[in-house]
Amino acid sequence: MTILRKRIDRLERNRPALDADVPFELIGLAPDVAARFMAAKAQGTFPRSLCDADLHALVALGDELGVI
Repeated sequence: MTILRKRIDRLERNRPALDADVPFELIGLAPDVAARFMAAKAQGTFPRSLCDADLHALVALGDELGVI
């Protein structure tokens, strides 16, 4: 087994598991922010129910991904 393969295997074992319920485009957000975003979408209150910090986090993620 190559050194790179061993390192990748170790990283895979140690990385935190991704929440299966979080859409791929929200993975870069903190879990609590992603949960509030998804709850607001489900309740039909997005974006009104989110605080400014959550909205700023969404905009920053969009900037980072180049989608906004």
